[in-house]
Amino acid sequence: MKKILLPLDGSEASLKALMFAKSLAELLETTLFILHISEDKLEQNALFKKLGIKKEDLGCYIISHKAGDPAKIILEESEKCDYTVMGTHGETCDTTQKAGSVAIKVVENTYKPVLLIKPDVELSCQNDKWIPQKALIPLNGAPNSSQALIPAMNILAKTTAKIDLLHISCHSVEPPKEEGAFTAPYYEDYPQHEWNSWSKEFMKRFCPILHNHNHINLKLSLFHGNPAEEILNFARENKNDFIAIAWHGTFSHLRASTLKRVLSECTCPIMLIKIR
Repeated sequence: MKKILLPLDGSEASLKALMFAKSLAELLETTLFILHISEDKLEQNALFKKLGIKKEDLGCYIISHKAGDPAKIILEESEKCDYTVMGTHGETCDTTQKAGSVAIKVVENTYKPVLLIKPDVELSCQNDKWIPQKALIPLNGAPNSSQALIPAMNILAKTTAKIDLLHISCHSVEPPKEEGAFTAPYYEDYPQHEWNSWSKEFMKRFCPILHNHNHINLKLSLFHGNPAEEILNFARENKNDFIAIAWHGTFSHLRASTLKRVLSECTCPIMLIKIR
């Protein structure tokens, strides 16, 4: 059975993810799996009340209440699901941090795609449903990164969303060393007609899923500069309502500086997919 995992701790911050999880489950025709982790002993009606949800507002769903370490249990349950949708913050909700400790442990330790929803998320709804309209997918020119983003493309293929692929050249950032990497040259005077041929080759190499989805509305943009700055500026100017990012899975010191800033400053839903 395909499932969308939605961990809820009873806080307003975690509940922000409910609409996104419900919408994704309906879009993908999957079951919504609501998970609550606490030491409380609650019968089902009390559990629904604590979480702030109503049975009649749910479609096909499963609800489970477990005791134990939240991050550990979420990670265990996520292995049985296709996607996890969760708030970046929970009960403590320290928004001076990019995300809470549970969310960070989850995204660092799973290869399953995780859709993160911030407490100040900007809602883009149609009939009380979230369907991405303008998606942004940054690509660094490494084959593994583009393959990791296939779960995001599988969602977008079921919508009419416009998809912006964004490639950023930055002379201060070392290009990917992965075999088959293909990045834009950092030359301001690079001939315009060469950009056109480069773009076609880039799309050919890194968008294999598009061959089976001719209806996808996709555009590739090329920029030079600081990756975090360019992603944030592009998302603001183009009003992107969904960002999917492939990453290497650690927020440790001096790592993931681009993602840390994007998570801190961007208010739209962000899907993180760890590269194998």
